[in-house]
Amino acid sequence: MLRAADYRERARASLSGNWGMAVLVCFVGALLGGIQSVIPVTANYQYGEGMSVQIFGINMSLNQLPAEMLGILAVMMSILSIYALAQFVIGGVVELGMCAYFSKRALGENADIKDEFAYFQYFGKALGLRIVTSIFIFLWTMLFIIPGFIATYRYAMAPYIMAEHPEMGIMEAIEASKQMMDGNKWSLFCLDFSFIGWMILSACTFGIGDLFLNPYTHMATAHFYLNLSRGSSGNFNSDGMM
Repeated sequence: MLRAADYRERARASLSGNWGMAVLVCFVGALLGGIQSVIPVTANYQYGEGMSVQIFGINMSLNQLPAEMLGILAVMMSILSIYALAQFVIGGVVELGMCAYFSKRALGENADIKDEFAYFQYFGKALGLRIVTSIFIFLWTMLFIIPGFIATYRYAMAPYIMAEHPEMGIMEAIEASKQMMDGNKWSLFCLDFSFIGWMILSACTFGIGDLFLNPYTHMATAHFYLNLSRGSSGNFNSDGMM
C-alpha cells in the first residue's frame, strides 16, 4: 500500500520540469473557482449599537464610517458576492479540467492549460455535480461536523472520475467515488494532513506559497486517484469498481 510520502514523491517527479505550467493552471483555476476562492472575504454583520462588518478578517465598525464609505463598502460587497457566485457556477467545469490536467501529467502525458477549459461542453453536468455534492456535504454537516468531514472525502474523487469519464451521470460519478473511497478515506486524509507543514509555511507568506503548494497537492491527489482507479488491472468501469 502506498503511503503519503510515496504520493508526494510521485508528485514531485511529475512536476519536475513542469512547475511553471502547473502553477499557471492552479492560479487560473483559483481565480475561476476550480479551487477554493482566493479572496478571503467574510461578512459577519452585528446589529445594534455596535453594527459592524468583517472583511478580510478585519472588523470594521459601520457606525464610524462616513456615508460615502458605506456606499463604497456596499458596492464592494455586492461585487465580491457576484464574483463568489460566478466562481461557484464556473468552478465546477474548471475543476474537471484541472483534474484532467493533473491526471494526464501524472500519467506522463502531455498537458497544458488548454485542458483546463476542455470540459465546457459538459458545463451543466459539472455544475450539477458541484451542487449535488455540496448539498450532500451540507446535509451531513448538519448532523454533526464529523459526518460532514467524512462526506467530503467520500465524494472527493467524483470530479476526477467525471473528468476521465464525462459520459457518466452525476449520481453515477458520486456513487463511483463512494465505492472507490470505501476504506480509503483515511489514506486521503493522511495525504492531505502530510502537507500541514507546507500549509503553515504558506500562511506565513500570506498565501503566496499557495502558488507552489496547490500544484503539489493537486498532483499528489491525482496520483492517489490513479492508484485507486487503475488498481492491478489498470481498468476502471462505470460502476466505479476496479
